[in-house]
Amino acid sequence: MSFRYLGNKTKLSEWIVGEISKIIPVGSKVADPMCGTASVSLALALAGYSVTAADALAFPVIHAKCRLLIKQPPAFKAFGGYNKVINWLQSIPPKEGYFFNEFGDAGSPANGRAPRLYFSAFNAARIDGIRESIANLAKSETINELEHSLLLHSLILSTNKVANISGTYGYFLKELSKNAQQAISFEPLKFETTPGNHSVLRASIEEHASKLRAEAVYLDPPYTKRQYAGNYHILETLALEDEPIAEGDGGLRPWKEQASDFCYRRFAAKAFRNTLERLNTPHVFISYSQDGQVNEDELLSIFSDFGRVTIHQQSYNRYRSNNRAKDGNLLERLYHIHRY
Repeated sequence: MSFRYLGNKTKLSEWIVGEISKIIPVGSKVADPMCGTASVSLALALAGYSVTAADALAFPVIHAKCRLLIKQPPAFKAFGGYNKVINWLQSIPPKEGYFFNEFGDAGSPANGRAPRLYFSAFNAARIDGIRESIANLAKSETINELEHSLLLHSLILSTNKVANISGTYGYFLKELSKNAQQAISFEPLKFETTPGNHSVLRASIEEHASKLRAEAVYLDPPYTKRQYAGNYHILETLALEDEPIAEGDGGLRPWKEQASDFCYRRFAAKAFRNTLERLNTPHVFISYSQDGQVNEDELLSIFSDFGRVTIHQQSYNRYRSNNRAKDGNLLERLYHIHRY
């Protein structure tokens, strides 16, 4: 399953962990408090580190729980095993509910606008049916917390594959794409048996930076002005299992209280400084792109106030969320601050 996500570090995770391992002994505790899809968290865990992953949004926490804490297929005793749960997900009938009305191409949004083409009518109704079925299992305590997270994780990944979007959920395509016309489907996921002891929590970096206890912290803040809470509102709704008011033409859930200062050019530099002031770890590693909101000179000026700074660089293909995005490569920079 793929993760369609701004700043996803899957292709860079091996390089990032390789640089960290040159400084931090394997077996140490490393925190990834802005974990996103948890690609770096998983790479750290596979390398032998004990990882604390966190994020301000709910759906990245779902991903992190499943990638770090579930090391083998859960029992799902009520179903007779994990593979039978996959078959159950596949068999759930459609229901014309919230997703059908707000996000399906045959829906009737509550605010009176034309249908939003995030999904085909069939897939939107299937998502409604699956959401309700998962919620009922959790309410009846038929499944435990991690099994509940795994079902939501699977739904999010499968939903991504049939979403009628160019890369994020900020808006939908004008016509249903080939992928969006395929029926949503489920397949067994791979589980990684990692050696460390891991933990996952939902909290913003502002809330828990001072509480982190680790040998190193890896930070992957937003680079651009696009807010994750707005651009991934549908995934957040799947993770939270709610039915918020779908606002405007794009049907966004209320998200502004979750806006990150790292996305605003006028606030990003201060956000870096405030975060570093709260951290108590001897080593901080920070991923940041060359076209981020804060330029390299200003970053170095800030980081140098907190310790000795070393920069590592890696070229990678630019993320394209639409057909008008610029082509070419970017330099990903990994800053290492050895704190005073």
